[in-house]
Amino acid sequence: MTKGSLTTARHKRTAGLIALVLVLVAAGSLLYFVPWSGKRVESPASQQFDSTEQTGKVGEGQRPNLVSSVSEKPPFHFEWMTPQSGIDFVYYGAPSREKYMTDQNGGGIGLLDYDNDGQLDLFFVNGSHFQQPATELSQSNRLYRAVENFRYEAVTVPSHLVAHGFGMGCAAGDYDNDGFTDLFVAAYGRDRLWRNNGDGTFAEVTDEAGVGSDRWGTSAAFADLDGDGLLDLYVVNYVDWSPTEPPCHPLGHPEITTSCSPIERSGQADLLYRNTGSGSFDEVGIAAGIARVPDGKGLALAIADLNGDGRLDIYVANDTSPNFLFRNLGRMRFEEVGVLEGVAVSNDGTVGAGMGVACADYDHNGYLDLCVTNFRNQVNDVFANLGPAGFTATNTSLGVDLVSRSPLGFGVVLTDFNLDTWPDMFVANGHIWDLTSLGPGNEYKMHPQLLWNHQGRRFTDVSALSGDYFRQHWLGRAVAFGDLDNDGDTDLVVSHLSAPPAVLRNDCIRAGKSVRLDLIGTRSSRQALGCQVTVVADKVRQVSHVPSGGSFQASHDPRLLFATGNSTSIIEEIQIVWPGGQIEVWDHAVPDRQGTVHLIEGSGIPIDRDDQSRVRTP
Repeated sequence: MTKGSLTTARHKRTAGLIALVLVLVAAGSLLYFVPWSGKRVESPASQQFDSTEQTGKVGEGQRPNLVSSVSEKPPFHFEWMTPQSGIDFVYYGAPSREKYMTDQNGGGIGLLDYDNDGQLDLFFVNGSHFQQPATELSQSNRLYRAVENFRYEAVTVPSHLVAHGFGMGCAAGDYDNDGFTDLFVAAYGRDRLWRNNGDGTFAEVTDEAGVGSDRWGTSAAFADLDGDGLLDLYVVNYVDWSPTEPPCHPLGHPEITTSCSPIERSGQADLLYRNTGSGSFDEVGIAAGIARVPDGKGLALAIADLNGDGRLDIYVANDTSPNFLFRNLGRMRFEEVGVLEGVAVSNDGTVGAGMGVACADYDHNGYLDLCVTNFRNQVNDVFANLGPAGFTATNTSLGVDLVSRSPLGFGVVLTDFNLDTWPDMFVANGHIWDLTSLGPGNEYKMHPQLLWNHQGRRFTDVSALSGDYFRQHWLGRAVAFGDLDNDGDTDLVVSHLSAPPAVLRNDCIRAGKSVRLDLIGTRSSRQALGCQVTVVADKVRQVSHVPSGGSFQASHDPRLLFATGNSTSIIEEIQIVWPGGQIEVWDHAVPDRQGTVHLIEGSGIPIDRDDQSRVRTP
């Protein structure tokens, strides 16, 4: 197909999809939201509460186990390390008996090496309460310094990070290029930014940086969106809401009080802050085309180059409104193309309640795919990236529908846990309403899920066989991933409401070895967040990206792990597309004794974007 005919076909598809979205926006949302009100039009209660009759959905305490469909024994196991970790954090203020909307979503996690000692430290965002505002140290945001493998000490006070508020998500990034990672917290009421002083302390610089919005910030991410060598900041915002608004009740059950849905509330425009390089940011959402898109109601985002043009794009998961894909046009200008690219709604036309986002090349076709978690009785979306042809929904054929319809998903990650080169999936689940009094099929706390990727053809739920943590029920929210013990595989940190976070050590049976990549920008931003990386090792080509956003309200390890098969010391080829669009290649890279390859921009071989002859495909 020629480029012109492809464009024509895509525009025809766009027209049809736009019409479909307009018709189904409200209808798709009825699965979840309309029944929750005291003075609103109601839909039949059976749409919400009957999870087994007529639908065949999995009931309370049950989950489909598809392991029997494959012959191999699942290689996955995670050890629950929280009890001996020294982490005593519990998110404050939620759930509350008042059932505020702010009770639903909080609990962000940041993985960052704030003191540059080579170990990932843990940052947890805390909440508050309108009648009993947070004031105690235990109710503050908390920073824990890694002292040895899976042992942490609280350093919130000496690091000058004591702060209270209705915190949601966080973003970690070196916005001033001084070599130390800074922290941003999105919140209901006021967002805040702390600059890392480089001596173990932080200084709040919200006002001088100009990022103290009082909208309802939910998630955020740093990335160099205009290629000028400075990390910009994108903040996802939710809805207009006040604590004076009354809570809601399910149809026919006035005795049950819940928080209300976002369906009838106005969405708040997201914020895009351009880094000026002088310690401050300019908000450019309207000029950039971000704030012109109405009714976002965003909860999560991921930033990556999704169309291979060397510029970082932005994908936003929206709650009860179509998801956004902002294509980067260059020079801090964006075009919203979610419908055009096939990632705005589910494959049945339903507008989902987007909670979390994951981004990875799950099928090894060289393009970064997307996964979005949704509400209970909706399925989690998997959008396979076809490159110039856009995206196509593959969750049904992958087996994801069957295992995702019953839970309510929040944080999600796609990463290769067992080092077989194929990204697996982890999902944190938990309802926002306690409806257990309505009987079976109305879980509140839920099982987390681990899905095994079978070479891009199928995902199977292996949760029940993957460790004690997976056998319990939680109110799961944020998920952050990274190599916490520097042993060459990916560990997890999961936040909960009403319980401490889970620190999970990866003890999976490895299919091979791994290598860690540490990227250092010079012309580009020092932290190359969002940039695409391709590795050829043991004759296998893998594509990934430095995480920018992703999951739900989380910030991840900026170092990348790649499976290397039987290769012991030499990586055949590494290609990096830096945030400014420059491409470099390293041949026969040798890791250091810690298994890390340090890649400094300018030390590789630059190649022309139109001449990819040096990139070898096995």
